[in-house]
Amino acid sequence: MPVDETFPAMDWSTGTSQDEKRRVTEVFATLADRRPAATAPDDTAAPAGSFWRAHTAGWIFIALFGLASRMATFNDLALALTITLIVDPIGFALTALAHKTVLSRPLYRPAVIVGLVLVCSILGGLLQMVIVNIVKDGLFADLDQRSMARADSIPVIYYTAVFLGWSLAYFWIRADVEARSERAHRSEAQAAATRAELQRLRLQLDPHFLFNALNTVAVEIPDNPGAALEMTHRIAGYLRYSLDPQTRPVCPLSDEIEAVRAYVRIQELRFDDRLRCTVELDPCAGAVPVPHLIVQGLVENAVKHGLRTSVGPLEIRVAARRPDHDTVAIEVTNPGRLAPRTDDRPAVGLANTRRRLELHYPARHELTLTQQGETVVARLVLKGTACFA
Repeated sequence: MPVDETFPAMDWSTGTSQDEKRRVTEVFATLADRRPAATAPDDTAAPAGSFWRAHTAGWIFIALFGLASRMATFNDLALALTITLIVDPIGFALTALAHKTVLSRPLYRPAVIVGLVLVCSILGGLLQMVIVNIVKDGLFADLDQRSMARADSIPVIYYTAVFLGWSLAYFWIRADVEARSERAHRSEAQAAATRAELQRLRLQLDPHFLFNALNTVAVEIPDNPGAALEMTHRIAGYLRYSLDPQTRPVCPLSDEIEAVRAYVRIQELRFDDRLRCTVELDPCAGAVPVPHLIVQGLVENAVKHGLRTSVGPLEIRVAARRPDHDTVAIEVTNPGRLAPRTDDRPAVGLANTRRRLELHYPARHELTLTQQGETVVARLVLKGTACFA
C-alpha cells in the first residue's frame, strides 16, 4: 500500500486533536517499556510407556522362541505351552521388578551393577529351573525319565542366558536413549540461546533507529517545524510496524519494502532534494518470508554514508529479485565511496544484520559491500528458509 496513505501528514499547529498527540506519545512509551517475552521450557522427556512397550515386545519374542525350543525338545505341545504360559510371565515380572527397584536408579557403581546382574541372572535361572521341574513333575509325571530335558542344567543355562541377554539389551538401549536425550537437551538449550540472542538483536534495532530518527527531528524543529511534524508521524507509523510483529521473527519481503519506503521518506523530508530513492520489487519475491527489519539496516547505512561521501544528490536504489525458487537477492546501491573506518567502534546496524544472518541462514547467505565505479553496492543473498522462523 502507498506510504502516503499509510502515514498521512498532519499539522499539529492547525488544530490537531490531543488524541493524535497522545497516540504518538504512546508509541514511544511502548517502545521504551518493551521487554522480551519469556519462552516456556519445552519438555522433551521420553514417554513413560516406552520401556513397557519394549519390555513387552521383548518378552513376547522370548516366549515364542522358548515355545518353539520346547516343542523341539519335548515333542509335546501341551507341556511346551504350559511351561511357556507359566515361566515366561514370571520372567516378565522378575525383569520388570529389577527395572523398578535396581536398574533404573543410578545409585550404584558400574562394577556393583555388573555383579548384581550376574547374581540375579543366576538366581533367576535357578528359580525358573525349579518352576519348570515342578510343572513337569506335577502335571506331566509320565514324561520319559531318560529325556535330556530332565537334566537340571538345561533350564538353568537357558534362563540365565535369557536374563543376561535381557540385561545387556536393557543397558544398551538405556545408554542410547540417554545419549539421544542429552543431545536433544543440548540442542534445545542451544536453540533457546539462539532465539534469545535473535530477540536481543531484534530489540537492539529499534532504539538504534529511534535514536537516529529523533536526532533528525530535533535538527528540523527550529528551522522547519512542518517537516519535523511529518517526520514524527512517519516515525510513529514506522515504530507501529516495528512493534506489531513482536512474536513473528519473519515477515513478507513486501512488508519490509514498505517499511524501507517509510524510513526513506523520513530522510527525504530532512534532506529535501538531496535524497531520492527508487524501489524495484520482483512480484515473485514479495511473498517470500525474510527476517524482520533485515533490509532497513542496509538502507540506513546507504543514507548515512552516501550523504557523507557522494557529490551532488544521493540517489538510492533498492532492488529485490528472486533468481530461483530458493533464493532471494536484494541490492542497495548509492553513489559514493567505501571509506575505511576511523575508529574501533562497530557499526551497530551492519554488525547486527550480519549476526542475525548467521543465526537465521547459517552458511546460506551472502552480504557484501563493494565499490563499483562511483557506486557502492550492498548485496544480500538469502538461500532457503530462515531458521527459527
